[in-house]
Amino acid sequence: MNAFWENIRCVVTGRYAEGKTDLNTLSDPALIRIDRKTVTPSLKRVPRLSGKQRRAVRSFYRPYVRWMTDRYHRYYTAKNGVFRPDYLPEELYVTQVDRFFSDRQEARFLDNKCYYYRLFSNVKQPELIGMRIGGSWLDGRLLPVSYDCLKKRAAAEPELVIKRAVNSQGGYGVSFLKGSGNERGLEERIRGIPCDLVIQRPVRQHPELSRLHPESVNTLRIVSLLTEEKVKIYAVCLKIGVGKERVDNGCHGGIYCGVRPDGRLRRLGVMDDGRTTERHPQLGYRFADCRVPCLNSALKLVRRAHPMMGHCRLISWDVAIGEDGEAVLIEANLSLGGINDVQICSGPLFGRDTRKILDEVFAGRKRKWTTWL
Repeated sequence: MNAFWENIRCVVTGRYAEGKTDLNTLSDPALIRIDRKTVTPSLKRVPRLSGKQRRAVRSFYRPYVRWMTDRYHRYYTAKNGVFRPDYLPEELYVTQVDRFFSDRQEARFLDNKCYYYRLFSNVKQPELIGMRIGGSWLDGRLLPVSYDCLKKRAAAEPELVIKRAVNSQGGYGVSFLKGSGNERGLEERIRGIPCDLVIQRPVRQHPELSRLHPESVNTLRIVSLLTEEKVKIYAVCLKIGVGKERVDNGCHGGIYCGVRPDGRLRRLGVMDDGRTTERHPQLGYRFADCRVPCLNSALKLVRRAHPMMGHCRLISWDVAIGEDGEAVLIEANLSLGGINDVQICSGPLFGRDTRKILDEVFAGRKRKWTTWL
C-alpha cells in the first residue's frame, strides 16, 4: 500500500489495515491519531487529576516539552489507582523515545520472522518445518527445497503453526492447522498469506503456564534497552489468553499482567479495551496468587539475543516458557512495542531511570510545542 496515502488514511480514521500497513512507515501525526483512537474512548468517565497532580506532571516534563497533556496520566491512574508523574505518555514514546532508540528503516527489513533463525541463532526458537522467503522455499535446516516436497513434510506433522513473517501485529496472520495428511488445508492457508511466511511446530508450554489458560501459549512481554554496558530489562508482563483463542494478544481478548522480579504476578490484569480485573474472567483465579516459572530463563534469552540488534536498542520481546522450563523466542518487536497496557499493570516503563532516558533522548534539542493539548 502506498505509504503516503496510508498515512493520510490513518490520520483521518485513526485505524490501520492489519497485514497491509507497515507501522514503521507512518508519520508522527498518524501514530498519534491511532493511539488516541484507542485511549480517548476510555477517558469519558475518568476523573480529572487534582491540581497538585497536574502540576507534578508538568513540572516533571517541563525540561523536555513546553506543554504536556495529562491525558495519559489520567488514563493510567484511573485504571490502576496509582498516580506517578513519571508515567511515559505513549504518544511521547512512539514519536520521540522509540524513534530515538530504534532505526525504523532497519526495523522494516529486519523484523521478519524468516530472518530470526539467523539473527537469533544463539537462542531457542520454535522448531522450524520450513519457510517461504521471497520466491524461495527453505526447509527446517534453511536449505532450498521444492514446495511440493515441503508441503508433504508439513502435512505429515500432527499440528502446524503458520505465521505471516511480516506485518503480523497483534497476532494477525497466525493460524493453527491439524496436519496428518491435510495437504489441501495447508495449501489453502499458504495461499491466503501473500508475503513471507514460516511453518513451525507448536510450542508446548510449561504446565504451570498452561494452567493459566490451556488453549493459548501464554507469553512474556519483556521490554529491554541496549546500553553501552549491558542489556537492561525495564518491564516484564505476562500475556494470558481468554476463551477459546489460541493466541494471547490483547486484541484477541487476552490480558496483560505485570510480573514481579521473583516471578509472582501483580494484582491487576488489563484487557485491550482498558478494562482491569484481579481475576481471570473465564477461569476465576486471582493473578496475585500465580507465579511465572523459570523467569530467569526468559531474561537470560533476552540478554543473549539483544546485543546483536544495535540499530534497535529498545525492543519488546515475546518469550514463551517451554514444557522443559527453557525459554523460547516467539517474536521480537524491534520498534513500536505498545506501552499503555505495560504501564497500567506494571507502573512507569523506565521507573527511576525515566529522567535519565529522557535526558538522553532530548539531549541538545530545544523544547518544542507538542500536539498533546
